[in-house]
Amino acid sequence: MRRLAALGLAALQLLLLTGRGGVRTNYREVEQLLVVQTLGLDGKEGGVTLTLAAKGDSEQGVRRMKAPGSSVTAAMDRIRASIYEEELFSAHAERVLVGEKTAEAGLDSFLAWLERSPEMRLDLPLYVVRSDTAERAMLEVGDEQHGICDAMDTADRAAQRRGDCGLTTAADILRDNARFGSALICALSLRPAAEQGGDTLTAAPSGYAVLRGGKLVRFLNAEQAVAAGILKNRPGLSEITVCDRFGRPAVIELTDGSSRIRPVWEGGALRGLQVEVQLRGSVAELSAGSAPPDTDELTALLEEKLASAVSAALQASRELRADYLGLASHVERADPARFRALTQPFPDLLPELQLEVTVRARLDHARDRKEV
Repeated sequence: MRRLAALGLAALQLLLLTGRGGVRTNYREVEQLLVVQTLGLDGKEGGVTLTLAAKGDSEQGVRRMKAPGSSVTAAMDRIRASIYEEELFSAHAERVLVGEKTAEAGLDSFLAWLERSPEMRLDLPLYVVRSDTAERAMLEVGDEQHGICDAMDTADRAAQRRGDCGLTTAADILRDNARFGSALICALSLRPAAEQGGDTLTAAPSGYAVLRGGKLVRFLNAEQAVAAGILKNRPGLSEITVCDRFGRPAVIELTDGSSRIRPVWEGGALRGLQVEVQLRGSVAELSAGSAPPDTDELTALLEEKLASAVSAALQASRELRADYLGLASHVERADPARFRALTQPFPDLLPELQLEVTVRARLDHARDRKEV
């Protein structure tokens, strides 16, 4: 009897999946779906310009679509209406690019659309296109066979392993904006494709940008971006160049790192932060003809340079009154009661806090080098 019941249930599931027996489904043939992989967003007066891209086959090549609209939804509807026999499928989109000017104006409305959209995911990585528009990235990167989606596949992998531009998703930004009033977003640069020459462009990760209240307020420089990754405990792989006492450069590859941030209290008042950073790396390159490196000297130089970078990243946070490093969470975990008793919002306290930065580094395999 149980076996008959199981067979009956299986038959019913099959009917539901195939749509037979009068049950309607939203099933579509794969050939009818145009699967969007990359979205581009640029604000314009009175609305937005939305650009979509999908990898094409050998016959169609790269698929690129663009439409203006009073809102993202309106622009998406215009694109849907233009592709006729295909159905736009964006549930498997892999990332969103936003133009710099659009990010400066603010991303709140776009993030709200992502939150409410039944088709989009909140774990989508977001990039801000540095000194350019998302539209140009979407339409001009690559060629007819390999476009922005292929370039961004490579960029995503690079951002996942690097320490100076880790992937930041819409969910990350929404969470940090809600908790700290600020967030980091991965920056993207357009540059000539070296292997192809001419006017062909490619896209590559280019450090971090700072959002405060949902608006782009600053790009971090290369060393500040490395420091931000370490302070957020996302060290990844990064490279730092130091010069010894003879002016000879050495490239240090950072392979691991972590930070510890402790508040300094005076009664009920928060007076400062003690920041301790631990780093590990190895000598990746030395100038041609250099003598074997002095590991102690290079370690001291690395510690000095990273201490300066960490201090600069913290100073930027103070100047902007933007807790993009999530410092408040360290203070709250250390003493929840005193944190709740603070008389001012934490970002407003940042400019007055005294900072004490300590960096300890360890270099492995310092004699394994490539001469350049």
